[in-house]
Amino acid sequence: MRYEEQSAPEEWRPFVTRMWFLEAPRERRYEKILPLPFAHAIVNLSSPYRLIDPRGNASVVDEAFVSGIQSEFLLIENPTLIRHVGVEFTPDGLRAFSATPPSDVAGRILSASDVFGDIAGLIARVRAEPAPDAALPALESFLRAARRPDIGADRLVSTILAAMQKHPDARIGDLAAHAGVSHKTVITHFRAACGIAPKHFAEVLRFHRFIVGLPLGDDLPSWADLAAVSPYYDQPHVIRAFRRFSGYTPAEYLRRVAEFGPDAASFVPLEDVPGPPG
Repeated sequence: MRYEEQSAPEEWRPFVTRMWFLEAPRERRYEKILPLPFAHAIVNLSSPYRLIDPRGNASVVDEAFVSGIQSEFLLIENPTLIRHVGVEFTPDGLRAFSATPPSDVAGRILSASDVFGDIAGLIARVRAEPAPDAALPALESFLRAARRPDIGADRLVSTILAAMQKHPDARIGDLAAHAGVSHKTVITHFRAACGIAPKHFAEVLRFHRFIVGLPLGDDLPSWADLAAVSPYYDQPHVIRAFRRFSGYTPAEYLRRVAEFGPDAASFVPLEDVPGPPG
């Protein structure tokens, strides 16, 4: 496995979390990607990924693609060798590099050309030199050219996002009142900046932080262990959250993830995919 990560330039910190290069054999043929509270873009340097819909139908993903903030899990078929370069945006960061409304991207996987325009040059550069010391600077150069200088951070959204990070179970109305604005104003600003309603985003953030913080070791966590790190009120709430966002019960999820370790918390390897519903 080869993984190299590069921090965003200082002036991009409100919009970009990190850039990375990854080369590794796949763990399993398929992967269930649980909801992530951020958008990201990837230039694939290997064989194509395929996206599997809920009925089991597969579609090829473009070699450069953008995944918006997802509120449901995705099923993908990985190439035998995973090799790509990518960028992770803050929840409201994509709009600093693309005129495509975040609401058009949220919940979808789009061709990067539909989001950023002409991306052929970047694809050609990273495919010509598919190594981190060339691919990461090429990606940074592309983003620097795409940066929209007239777009800055929305201070209200930044305030709400910071409050959510500290208190992911807080009511949106309470956050709005604390910020001195109406609930409706928060919803309007948040949708424009992130492409998703603040309540739905908070639910995704809460679950994501829960699973990446699970104590996954040699022994599976007990219900007491889960309760100790859970942001949910009781056992039924935990079960509903797992079923909604992962399609598993907590026990099923833990059994699957324990084999592969913490890195599989949001990216669950699968040997096969579930059959169509019904």
